[in-house]
Amino acid sequence: MPKSSNIAGRLERLPSSPYFYTLIVLIAMGTFWDSYMLFSIGGIATHFFAVTGTKYFAAYLPALLFGGTFIGAILMGTLGDHIGRRNAFTLDVAILAIGATIAVASSSLIIFGIGLFIAGLGTGAEIPLSSTYSQEFAPTARRGYINVLELAIGFTGGTVGGFADLFLVPAFPFGYKLVLLIAAIGGFLTLLMRLKVPESPRWLESKGRTVRADQIMSLIEKKTMLSKGIRKLPLPKKMPEPLRRKWSLSSLFKGKYRRRTASAWAIEFFQGFGFYGFAAFVPIFLHGLGYSIVSSLLYTALIQISYPVGTILTTTFVDRIPRKTGMGVLYFINMLVGIGFLLSGVYHGGAILIVLFGFLTELLIFMDGPLLHTYEAEIYPAYARGSGSSMSFSLSRLGGFVAPLLGGFLLVLYPTTGYISIIAWAAVAWIICSIIAFTLAVNTKNLSLEELEVGSSKQG
Repeated sequence: MPKSSNIAGRLERLPSSPYFYTLIVLIAMGTFWDSYMLFSIGGIATHFFAVTGTKYFAAYLPALLFGGTFIGAILMGTLGDHIGRRNAFTLDVAILAIGATIAVASSSLIIFGIGLFIAGLGTGAEIPLSSTYSQEFAPTARRGYINVLELAIGFTGGTVGGFADLFLVPAFPFGYKLVLLIAAIGGFLTLLMRLKVPESPRWLESKGRTVRADQIMSLIEKKTMLSKGIRKLPLPKKMPEPLRRKWSLSSLFKGKYRRRTASAWAIEFFQGFGFYGFAAFVPIFLHGLGYSIVSSLLYTALIQISYPVGTILTTTFVDRIPRKTGMGVLYFINMLVGIGFLLSGVYHGGAILIVLFGFLTELLIFMDGPLLHTYEAEIYPAYARGSGSSMSFSLSRLGGFVAPLLGGFLLVLYPTTGYISIIAWAAVAWIICSIIAFTLAVNTKNLSLEELEVGSSKQG
């Protein structure tokens, strides 16, 4: 058996096929439930407050979920480089389902909070692991498109979560638990479906397991030809062999990876603060302006339709422009429309303007976010891609953890205006993201994962 099975070259020649897109859908299902949990937590917290009367504990519920996601992103992402992509994202969706089940079955505030924290541990690494997996299967010319397509499917979970809040929370005394029950059942079903997904042959090859990589690659080629109705594939182009090194945290800050890590980590933290702070506090913001819980959840659900729409729009240009340029422009526009949302609420612009600017704000979030998730996975080598991208992504969840903490603190200090400040801070975070993207991020356009590993003059 040769030292390398030329996995990259064989993957590059694969045509689009029903089998390939079936894999993408199966991977996206984990992202679906991750998004569902994250973007239903605002409605869950709002109803929790209405039912229990514990305003300040309810304000910290998003922090418990995001605290779990921060830790989970680091642990599960790192685990993905040791036990494989498939095993890691199978384990994380199981943890998500278990945590949601504990929250549903809880009879005390503490157990409910613990359940949300455990669910967060499961959701933490879902996006970076699924992005890593989808990119390791995709050809260079369509890598961004495939990754963003997977995210577009997954992010519909956020929209579903918003409407679950809308229809279940007002209708039942413990509607917020029914919202979580859906996540628990969906998580367990996804776990069973994902058992059919093969391990990433790129990861296997990077670990020196060339025999197994060749076996899985041959199986993928056969299923591709069968689903495509063809008998032969083009000859593969010889690609650079993957780097095979022992992973260490310090390697993320050495040589060419120092700048890549600094750019991805900084953007992730600030976009996480802005994004999750905004998403989690929109219902509370609207409720604080005097809208009823039902109206707040309705407007939030309408705004959350933007999730898949924004991501689908990104598929049309993700491989046409450098990721860094796209992020820089979109985060700047994100800041402008976020301010528009804030002003339309503070100055009582009415429901139409609030929903419009809210929709545009989150539309932009779901256009710049997929670019970042694609960027943070492709900048690292296969042997550290899961760890590097997940640690980067964990900073997003850390930002998402800090934002509710700050929001809760502001609500304590300023009960009638604290919700306004957190939206304003989100806009500040987005302009910081724009500056970092323009000045520090590196170019990855038209470069294969292997070319990015060895370095290229095109990365400036």
